Amino acid sequence: MTSRHLSRLIIGLAILALTVTLLFDGPTGSAAPGGKGSAPPAPSNLVITAITETSVSLAWQGSTSKSSLSYRVRITNLNNSLNTALATASQTTYTAKFLTPNSNYTFVVYAVDSKGNQSADSNVASGQTLPDTAPPTTPVLQATVLGPSQVQLTWTKSTDNVANNCCNFSFTMNGSPLTQHINWATATAADKLSVIIRHIQPGSTNSFSVKVGDYGGNVATSNTVNATTPPSNDVTPPTAPANVHLVDFIGCELNIGWAQASDETDPQDQIEYEIYVNGVLSPLPVSAGVDVDFVYGFFGDNIFTVKAVDRSGNSSPASSPLKLFLGSC
Repeated sequence: MTSRHLSRLIIGLAILALTVTLLFDGPTGSAAPGGKGSAPPAPSNLVITAITETSVSLAWQGSTSKSSLSYRVRITNLNNSLNTALATASQTTYTAKFLTPNSNYTFVVYAVDSKGNQSADSNVASGQTLPDTAPPTTPVLQATVLGPSQVQLTWTKSTDNVANNCCNFSFTMNGSPLTQHINWATATAADKLSVIIRHIQPGSTNSFSVKVGDYGGNVATSNTVNATTPPSNDVTPPTAPANVHLVDFIGCELNIGWAQASDETDPQDQIEYEIYVNGVLSPLPVSAGVDVDFVYGFFGDNIFTVKAVDRSGNSSPASSPLKLFLGSC
């Protein structure tokens, strides 16, 4: 009986010792599932060391642990609460890039050991990226007269101090905004862009400039160029294109066909065709001497019409409309 009581006493003392150990020597951080051990201590003294328009550099005091560590940087854009990112750093410094200019951000760092145990968060560091105040580089513009009613403008491509932040374009003619009859064209070199200004008065001298803007609202204006178009006595427009029809399409990308127009002065291979989508001229290049061309439509109902234009800028009446419903764009 004495040995039985002694065995029970020993077992009871062992259970008591185990309970005390768990109470006073348990995990101090966030351990990974499956009992992989204690979490490492949290990184500390997180500070911002540099700020630009699109980047913030960080440094912090590393977590002390016998295991190898990596760090996670939580980046939150306070101007857009849905814009939160998580990055991995192997050192105790990190530069967050591709941020939005003039926006408020918060940064937090935590450590993860080789077993997946995660520390608590560091202190929060807050900062605001710098506003973008620098315009794109200034374009250099030149003009080429193509005929009595057309001038081609070609300019050097601009670069911007903020990546993926450029460019939009606007044009002036004789100092006033030019908004109509502007069609993109193939430039003479890879480092240049080009448009053709159409429906210019034959026998006139006009000045042109191009403005290049970034998405932050900063604008650079090119030099001004002058161009004089030759005169023309042709005032009779071509006939209207006939039988406008759909050739093929994928989504909202279409090929529209028609029967070519005729003109009393210009041959058919010099007659250009303008495609209008819901009453607005397509900005895509305009082709001459063709009976089919590419155009973009929009989701929903679309009305396509085509006009023929001779070299003197005389426009035919619009063709009969082609009505299409596009259900996937």
